[in-house]
Amino acid sequence: MILSRIRKLAAFSAVSAVALAISAYASRSGDALGEMIVPAASSPQIAISPPARAPAAALSVMPAQMVAQQSVAIAAPATALFGANLSGAEAKDSDAVRPSFSDLQGYIDHFGFKLIRYPFKDSRMTPARINELRTLTEHARSRGVRMILDNHTYQWTSVQQQVSFWTTFARNFSDDGSVVLDLVNEPGGFNDPVLTNDWMQWIRDAKLIIAGLRKNGIKHPIAIQYPQWSATFRFDKAEPASTACESAGCAIDRDKSGPIDPLNRTYINAHRYWDKGSSGTNRVCETTWGASSGLDGFAAQLRKRGLKGYVTEAAFGSSYSVDKTCVGIGKDAIADIKANSDVLLGITWWGGGRVWPESYHFKIEPAKATRFTSAIPTYTRQLLGQR
Repeated sequence: MILSRIRKLAAFSAVSAVALAISAYASRSGDALGEMIVPAASSPQIAISPPARAPAAALSVMPAQMVAQQSVAIAAPATALFGANLSGAEAKDSDAVRPSFSDLQGYIDHFGFKLIRYPFKDSRMTPARINELRTLTEHARSRGVRMILDNHTYQWTSVQQQVSFWTTFARNFSDDGSVVLDLVNEPGGFNDPVLTNDWMQWIRDAKLIIAGLRKNGIKHPIAIQYPQWSATFRFDKAEPASTACESAGCAIDRDKSGPIDPLNRTYINAHRYWDKGSSGTNRVCETTWGASSGLDGFAAQLRKRGLKGYVTEAAFGSSYSVDKTCVGIGKDAIADIKANSDVLLGITWWGGGRVWPESYHFKIEPAKATRFTSAIPTYTRQLLGQR
């Protein structure tokens, strides 16, 4: 939620097509891995546009040795992972303050985070940037730390565009479970003229995109966010059968075209801020509902559907202080993550990276000059799941 959290400064067809695509996946499993499974351009259900974002030629940089490194031995964590977002590569104007190797080392070796989310913009992923990012992911991998690569663009583009980008991009990174693909941050722009319900378009497209990636040999774990800022409390609104879906849970329940992921390696990806409106723009928490974080409710909805997920953005204070209205909520959030680790695989707190000014109300780090040499602040220790 970059620099959208200062708030959203960055700008923010039919079901049968899914069944056809999944069927095609099953019947054509022997095809070349490089072939994409997307609806034909003539299909009346979904509009397919040629890729218009990062050119594929700019992404194909994987050397032969990377192929040899790849493995499909994906294991879920035994306990929930506590991590952080390392911002900068998704910054509004440029990525000059993107996370460096020393930044990553500091978050892993000094702070001790076990999960890192790296927000970026796909249009910036030149060969040089990919090589740089791969160095970071391989270091994290060597330290037993997972990295979530987050396409922080907010725009839900066509199935073909997403399959094209992620197929080429993902092949540069190990698929042994150490790298998770976060397809689109807080997706918006659902504009199918036939399937006009955003939620139903989302689940249909998500299944097509995931099937396409699997067809192309992409075996990485995938994290999918959903409309309405991916808020945990909007995952299931308990809509009656007589009304249209207004939540991801409803769409998942009503779409009967097949599994979300043929490989069962896709996870729901949600966010939660506790200020008024859940905008992430205020350090004061809304305490109308008491000190409950609500994350246990989100976990229950996942468990009900046999799903698992991550919370990839959340915050309740800064390294300098925690407002008194957020103390109880923060403690409850950490307790809920631990108590529901069977379905909540991990959390990456918001507010990490050199891009944030000292005054930022969700800043994870202590003062920049001594951030990796001074004592770890109490708030940062809390984010690690410590008391």
